Amino acid sequence: MGRLNVAPTKSVQLNLKRDLEMATEGYNLLEQKREILVMEMMRMLERVQVVQRELNERREKAYRALRTAIAQNGYLHLRNVASGIHYEHEVAVETTLTAGFRTPRIATNHTAFHSQYGFAGTDATVDATMQDFLELMETIARLAELETTVMLLARELKKTQRRVNALEHIFIPDYKATLHYIGESLESKELDSFFTSKMIKKRLEAAQTERQANGDAQDVGTTD
Repeated sequence: MGRLNVAPTKSVQLNLKRDLEMATEGYNLLEQKREILVMEMMRMLERVQVVQRELNERREKAYRALRTAIAQNGYLHLRNVASGIHYEHEVAVETTLTAGFRTPRIATNHTAFHSQYGFAGTDATVDATMQDFLELMETIARLAELETTVMLLARELKKTQRRVNALEHIFIPDYKATLHYIGESLESKELDSFFTSKMIKKRLEAAQTERQANGDAQDVGTTD
């Protein structure tokens, strides 16, 4: 625990007390923010696990549908069909406030599902494959949003924890140690001043007593 290199004066003491109050208040606010970030991060991690399982299920379903469509329609024929399919896709990224800082919101927008090929030479497995992959893309966007949010939460939590540690282990103890040092210094000065004034008072009283005694002695001599 260190001590600030400041003069032990009343004005410095008052300024440090004000700074200590502000630092303590800031510490309490940061501690509350840290707890909120931890809870939010835990909640997001639970959602990541849920969406991750959903993604795995939809991916398996989509590729299973694709394998079935290839088996029933043929790889080359299905590739020719796929080359003629065009969907407008758009990834929209917005931000929202989470625990006092901005996190992303990612959404995929695409045109409504509709067949862009003739029914001759294809079957229902082709439609099912397209639908499954569109749903998979939406799930990927949700997982990307959650994972990015978790990453940003972890970064903000680390920054907040660093500030909390700095206030708790450096700034606040240093302020308290400095205030303790200034308090002792001022108290020592007050004691020195008190004893000095007492000594001066005693000397003045002794001098006055001596003058009175000398005056009385002169009065007695004059009378004689």
